[in-house]
Amino acid sequence: MAISIRILFFIALVLLHVFIYYMLFKNISTSPAIRHVGKLIVICNFLCIVVFLKLYHTHIDSMLYTILSSTLGVFWISCNIALLVFIATLFIRFSFGAFVLERVQLPIILIAWCAIIALTLLSFYLNAKEPKITTTQVSLQGITKPLNIAVLTDMHIDVLMDKKAVVKIVEQTNSTMPDIILLGGDIVDNYYHIVEDSVKELANLKAKYGIYYVLGNHEYYYDTYTIIKALNDLGITTLTNQAMVLRNLGLNIAGIADLMGGHEKFKDSVLVPDLEKTLAYTDKQYPTILLAHQPKVLKLLQGEDIGLVVSGHTHGGQIFPFHLLVLLDQPFLSGLHSWEHKGKNTQIYVSNGVGWWGMPMRLFERREISLLQIIPG
Repeated sequence: MAISIRILFFIALVLLHVFIYYMLFKNISTSPAIRHVGKLIVICNFLCIVVFLKLYHTHIDSMLYTILSSTLGVFWISCNIALLVFIATLFIRFSFGAFVLERVQLPIILIAWCAIIALTLLSFYLNAKEPKITTTQVSLQGITKPLNIAVLTDMHIDVLMDKKAVVKIVEQTNSTMPDIILLGGDIVDNYYHIVEDSVKELANLKAKYGIYYVLGNHEYYYDTYTIIKALNDLGITTLTNQAMVLRNLGLNIAGIADLMGGHEKFKDSVLVPDLEKTLAYTDKQYPTILLAHQPKVLKLLQGEDIGLVVSGHTHGGQIFPFHLLVLLDQPFLSGLHSWEHKGKNTQIYVSNGVGWWGMPMRLFERREISLLQIIPG
């Protein structure tokens, strides 16, 4: 992240915390002591977010990680509730006058805090539930026999997504008895030597016709080449601007490097996404499934014959209403969609992801293992 972007983010974070204080604390009481407590809470939350973002790419105690990361989720929920309080108070002031507002302001703030507490607890509960298995039927022209493809994206193996959690996901995925497993990036979210024991559990994934992996943007933050080699050593086929031709199935599985590789620091490396190079490995007589971490890889398509793109990255928004911000950057949030490009039609499936980023919280979006039932089109 460029320095200027970091500064803008820091300023926005400060201003939004000030906004939260004024909307949810300042008018809760006329007592200076209570207001000072409110300031202290807001300042502590802000500092915890800063510390978490600073330590995110390191190995820290799981309890400390949970506390620090959760302040980011509480901040997001509080910010949106504060916005609703702001809208409500404006409406009451201009519709009924300042006298009425003064009478109802405290009940509004108390209701707002009840909502923040309830939504925060709900977000922890939803994230703690085991991933749901989402089954989607996809028609693919050129396929001669039905296939079951399990999709795992955004596992984010790190401090909280530990060995025990990975074991459960592996067991749940194997229970679907997939023909193929696709690992759609952001599987590893720390330096390999820190999470090695957890990552090695992926060797227990079972699929009749292979397991295929592409990089996500988070793997670029660490020892990327070590991660690629480690997964290869586990028997997982890593595809970095490459493709595998499964002649026994009459199918191409292609995998493009993540769009993060387009940054200047990765210039002239094999980590730069290259769609033309990726598709050069395919056999044109067979349909192609393209594995790409970010849905907006669709914008690279210029009439190529690709039957299905499989992506993740969005987490389905993770904490509502972050969904709206995700859609400013990505063309789709989750599920199966269609994309037109230069006379061609390509389907795309976007998974909500099996893990989470940062705070172990999800609001109105469950973690999922996606099972795609591919049928002849």
